[in-house]
Amino acid sequence: MSDLFKGIVAGGLATAVLSAVMLLISATGFEPQLELTRLLLTVLDEPAEHALGWILHFAVGSLLLGGSFAFIEPRLSADNHAKRGILYGLIAWLIVMLVFLPAAGLGYFGFQLSVLAPLVMLALHVLYGAVLGWTYGKLSPTHNPFTRHHPA
Repeated sequence: MSDLFKGIVAGGLATAVLSAVMLLISATGFEPQLELTRLLLTVLDEPAEHALGWILHFAVGSLLLGGSFAFIEPRLSADNHAKRGILYGLIAWLIVMLVFLPAAGLGYFGFQLSVLAPLVMLALHVLYGAVLGWTYGKLSPTHNPFTRHHPA
């Protein structure tokens, strides 16, 4: 199995965990306007159709972020996969804060939503990164995303 595929698998699991936490947060009513699935649709100027938002959420989390993690992970300076995943999550959070939220019309760091928006998003991205990195490490990456790993 190539590291690219391992990154996608790890990204899929991390996205599933993140989604469960997002659903719990939404059920409590604590930051309902911070739904990533609806924000994705807002950026794409699509109607707030939940199914498409969730499909995009899983595609971005597993294919885009998980796949790119396989390339970036060996270059992150931390002593284990989980820590490198957390660093990656922090980078993704910063990109969301400076690119994605302004594109959704919420300003930098999403302060137009609430003062807590950046902190909630930070916690979600750290969780995503930790699960991504830990899972990726358990899949024994070779650090070459295009080669298959053949255990001895």
